[in-house]
Amino acid sequence: MSSPRFPLAAEPRARDAGLAPYVALLFVQIFFGTLPVLGKIAMRELAPFTLAAVRGVFGALLLSLAARAFAGPVPRQTLGDRLEIAFLALFGIVANQVLFISGLHRTTATHATLLVATVPIFTIVVGLLMRRERPSARRLLGVPIAFGGVVFLLGTAGLSFGSTTLVGDLLVTLNSAAYAFFLVRARDVLARRSALSFVAQVFRYGAVPIVLIALPDLVRLRPAQLSGEGLAAVAGVVLLGTVGAYALNAWALARTGASTTAFFIYIQPLFAGLLAYLVLGETPSPRLFGAALLIFTGVAFAIWPARVIRPAA
Repeated sequence: MSSPRFPLAAEPRARDAGLAPYVALLFVQIFFGTLPVLGKIAMRELAPFTLAAVRGVFGALLLSLAARAFAGPVPRQTLGDRLEIAFLALFGIVANQVLFISGLHRTTATHATLLVATVPIFTIVVGLLMRRERPSARRLLGVPIAFGGVVFLLGTAGLSFGSTTLVGDLLVTLNSAAYAFFLVRARDVLARRSALSFVAQVFRYGAVPIVLIALPDLVRLRPAQLSGEGLAAVAGVVLLGTVGAYALNAWALARTGASTTAFFIYIQPLFAGLLAYLVLGETPSPRLFGAALLIFTGVAFAIWPARVIRPAA
C-alpha cells in the first residue's frame, strides 16, 4: 500500500524547518503514487503475494539500515512492548500489504489509489469508536460524504462479485480500514520513540508472516526469468513506494503537524491517475471523477485544521 503513510498517527512537536518538510511530503505522495502503477507492471511477472513478500523483506532490511544510521539507538523494550509492536505489524504491514497487493491485482491502479485516500476517514471512525478522537460536527459530516464516494465508486446498482473491479476495490478498502486501526493504536508508541525506528521494527515483524503467506509462490519464483521491465518495476516498488516514501514521511512527520501531512494525500491520486493514464493506458471514467469529488470533500471536512479564534485583547 500504499497510502500517506503516518499522517494521523501522532502529533509530534512542530519545528521551523523551512520548506524542506513540505518538499519531502510532496515526494512522499509522488513515491506512493508510483506504487499502484509499478505494482501492476511487476505483477505481470510476479504473483501478488510474491511482490508483497519482496516489498516486506527488502523494505524491512533497508528501513532498518536507515534507522540505524539516522534514528539513533532504540530505547530498551519490554516483552510487552515487543508484543505490542508485533500486534501492530499484523495490521500496519501484514494486512495492509497483503490486502493492498491482492486488491491491486483485481482492480485498476486508479481505483486503488483513490480508495487509499479514505485512510484518514477510517482513522477518524476508528478513533471515535476507540474513544481516541474527540467528535466534532465537521468530522462527523465528512465521514458519510467520503464513504458515499467509496460506495459510488463501487457501484450502487447490481453489486455483484462478478463485477470487473468490485472484489479488488473491496480488498483495497479493507486495506485502508486495517491501516487506519494501525495508525490509531500506533499513536502511543510514536509518542515514545523515533518514527523511523518504529517503522523499521514493524516492517521486520511484519515481513515474517508475509513471507510465510507467500511461501508457495516464492518456491516457484525464478528471478533469472524476470524481464528488465519486471525487475525495474520491482526495484521501484521497493525503493520508491516503500523505503523512500516511508523514510521521507517519517522525517517530515517529525517536523510538521499531522493535519498538514494529511493534506498532502490529495497529491497522490492526481499523480497516480496521471501515471496510470500515461503508462497503463487507464482512462478515468465519469464515475471515478464523481467518486473523487465526494471522497476528497469528505477528507477535507475531516482533516482540515479548524481556525483558531483568538479573543480580543
